[in-house]
Amino acid sequence: MSALPIIDEIREHFFIVGHRGAKGLEPENTILSIRKALEIGVDAVEVDVRASKDGYPVIIHDDTVDRTTNGSGLVEDMSLEELRRLDAGKGEKIPLFEEVLREVHGKAVLFVEFKVADAIDAVLKIVDSMNAWKSILFISFESDHLLKVKEYNKDAYTGLIYFKPGDGIILAKKIGALAVLPFYRMATEKAVVFAKKLKLMVIPWVVNDLETGKRLKSYGVNGLTTDRPDIMIKLRD
Repeated sequence: MSALPIIDEIREHFFIVGHRGAKGLEPENTILSIRKALEIGVDAVEVDVRASKDGYPVIIHDDTVDRTTNGSGLVEDMSLEELRRLDAGKGEKIPLFEEVLREVHGKAVLFVEFKVADAIDAVLKIVDSMNAWKSILFISFESDHLLKVKEYNKDAYTGLIYFKPGDGIILAKKIGALAVLPFYRMATEKAVVFAKKLKLMVIPWVVNDLETGKRLKSYGVNGLTTDRPDIMIKLRD
């Protein structure tokens, strides 16, 4: 790999995405977890973005802080200062999006999952200021979130996540997405072939065992998202 991993480059081989960093090994969505994934050698790191009460894009999955920190309450009701006081596991803080981008940029591709529309503009401005467009895939379950990204930069890379059977593949194509990210049980051989026919990348989530990973790889998926990059990295070669 070159000094600056970009989407077009990781597409050329089967790749591994660290889910919320290395969620199965370190506290999810923390700098510690991200560093662990990078140390293992992932091609990409996936994180979740929400907005604090005062508009800062922060890295946390749930709408509350209850499950992943020693605090309680809604993320959107807490200021950045209040969120940063919390312990997100092993003494880690809830990171700012900018901290995560600086940590990953130049080492791996970053998958940014928008959980709320309120976080989108602030994130895109930071990406713009660092000119990091080619090494980020913006992902969401909400097609509106991805359309908003495309309005800001028509060349931005986007990916539609889906969990249930339906028209996820067709919708992804319709909104100009580069990829579909199906729940791994939805990534049937037929679905993968159909998505590839439409020139969409296919990146199932979350796969933590080698047998499932091998089967999906045999279907022709581009990569896998995993909590256990230490296990799944074996599939890359």
